[in-house]
Amino acid sequence: MGNTQKELLEKYRQWLKIERGNSDSTIENSMAFLNLFLDWFKDQKKTIESIDQATIHRYLIHCHDHYSRNSLIPITINLRKFFIHFLGKDIIIKVPGPRAPSRDKSSLTQKEIEAILSAAEGNPLEMAIIKTLYCTGMRKFELIGLDISDVDFERLQITIRHGKGDRDRTINMTRSCAVAIQRWLNVRPKPKKEHEMALFLSGKRMRISGFFVSYLVKKIAAKAGITKNIYVHKFRITNVTMLAEAGLSPMEIKAQSGHKDIGTLVGYIQHSPNRIRKSYDRVFGENNHQDLNPIIHTQMTDTGEYKKMAIQKYLIGEIDNNTLHSILATLDEGKTKKKTVSDPSYF
Repeated sequence: MGNTQKELLEKYRQWLKIERGNSDSTIENSMAFLNLFLDWFKDQKKTIESIDQATIHRYLIHCHDHYSRNSLIPITINLRKFFIHFLGKDIIIKVPGPRAPSRDKSSLTQKEIEAILSAAEGNPLEMAIIKTLYCTGMRKFELIGLDISDVDFERLQITIRHGKGDRDRTINMTRSCAVAIQRWLNVRPKPKKEHEMALFLSGKRMRISGFFVSYLVKKIAAKAGITKNIYVHKFRITNVTMLAEAGLSPMEIKAQSGHKDIGTLVGYIQHSPNRIRKSYDRVFGENNHQDLNPIIHTQMTDTGEYKKMAIQKYLIGEIDNNTLHSILATLDEGKTKKKTVSDPSYF
């Protein structure tokens, strides 16, 4: 079955490319799913041509025991493509419905980031991938699709082509990220045919896949001694949160993250307890021992600053339009009549 199987796999790869019009990354994912089946199937003492409904049922039972419900979706979709559409077999393969994952959407702490970077030290590919995810906040599939020509080392920018919604954008990266990518390129092996332009290559000298990136992130997190669930998207959440905590407006963050909807972007921002504490102390004057709530008792000499605070709250979705205008009107009235703010909780 050796040569026959190799020929069949090559024909399937060509069929995905020509007949289905799949991208290189989709093809690699499909081949990875098929290899999962072939690894299980090699002990069945049958040829691929002899596979029947009973064989498929046994494999799906095996998958149910070893993979999550959401992982079963791409597995079964690929089985349908290979056996029903490619081989033309008259068998039934039911694709399970998706189940929304219950994920911890908090951002990584600075200590966790430092531990992960330390664990990736010494491996140019791992360090370049982790730094790119963390410093740019790009999506996993955007990372996979990067070509060498997309990186501008002089301007410290990366061009994302065909991002979510098939939109292109240019984003910023740090100098340390650029250095990490350059170090990887210095040791990057000669790629296989049709993978020459790929920025990141797997051990097989082909463009990395989604499985590769997910496995790499979990492996490095485990090496760093982090026990909680770490997945690729956490770096994106962390990037957005850190930009927000640095004072960037939602529109500025949107240009970097590529979010189409501001509401979705605001949902990514996970303010740290330390920052909330500092902001609280700044507003309520915890360091003023003579008066722990000076805003209530002080004339509005800093009306402009309070207006900025109110507008910022509106931009990140913490107050609505009516509340914003009510605050601005109160501040203007207070400035005219020398009144004080009656409800500091707005801020």
